[in-house]
Amino acid sequence: MIETYIIEQLAAVARYGTLSKVAEELHVSQPALSRSMQKLENELGVKLFERSKNRISFNKLGELAAQHAQVVMAAHNEMIRAVQEADRRSHTFSYGSIAPAPMWELTPVLSQLYIGMTVSADLKETDDVLIKGLDDGTYHVIILTHPLVAETYFNTEFLHEKLSMLLPKSHRLAKRELLSLADLAGENILIHSKIGFWYSLCKEKIPNATFLEQNDITALREIVKTAELPSFITNISATPLVIPKNKVAIPLSDEEVDVTFYCVCKKAQQKELATLFSALHFQGGQR
Repeated sequence: MIETYIIEQLAAVARYGTLSKVAEELHVSQPALSRSMQKLENELGVKLFERSKNRISFNKLGELAAQHAQVVMAAHNEMIRAVQEADRRSHTFSYGSIAPAPMWELTPVLSQLYIGMTVSADLKETDDVLIKGLDDGTYHVIILTHPLVAETYFNTEFLHEKLSMLLPKSHRLAKRELLSLADLAGENILIHSKIGFWYSLCKEKIPNATFLEQNDITALREIVKTAELPSFITNISATPLVIPKNKVAIPLSDEEVDVTFYCVCKKAQQKELATLFSALHFQGGQR
């Protein structure tokens, strides 16, 4: 049986073209590499290379052997990847969300339910990336702003979020009882850069606004306390503790900022995740 390392070296010769380059990439000496190729020829009982004083190149059989070696190594690497990924998934609960607020609520629930497992969460800006991840097994569940109607999915209502504007009391709009996103046209607005679908929605609905982005949510909250600039706040975090005394929170009237999130899984996993969905319903009842 041909040893795997020899097949790997043969595939590398085809990929890099010269023994010196292969030796460099695989961290072996050229003499050792030459011995491996000679050993391969002996095991196959055929000549694979044309050799000259300073050069080695494939003959027709060598080219054929190299093609098969590349296929074998691709399958070998895929086997390793698939097994390691399956092991990772067996110890990890992965989910994706279209917005951050559901993640604030879901991650603690998962950590309590799946003790000993790693909880992995991805924030995405578009539905299609999340749905693809659910379909290919990357995610156990995903959080969307709408249910998936296909029979292959199970949906459960999870969380309601509504945006408001946080304005300095001296702001020209601070006396309003209700605002629309369009009212903020041309404003400089503090915003967190990692807010999923909210980011593109706000950019689309607020004409000519300048968004002053912050990557660190803790830093953003500190800036919001003192900056004389509008920012966003939601019902999920709108408590007296996070509304500075010099600011006022004004609800937004746009339909797009009044959102219900759905937790979605494959129907085949509904029973497996029943405990999670029960916990989510309980959490919803406590709000």
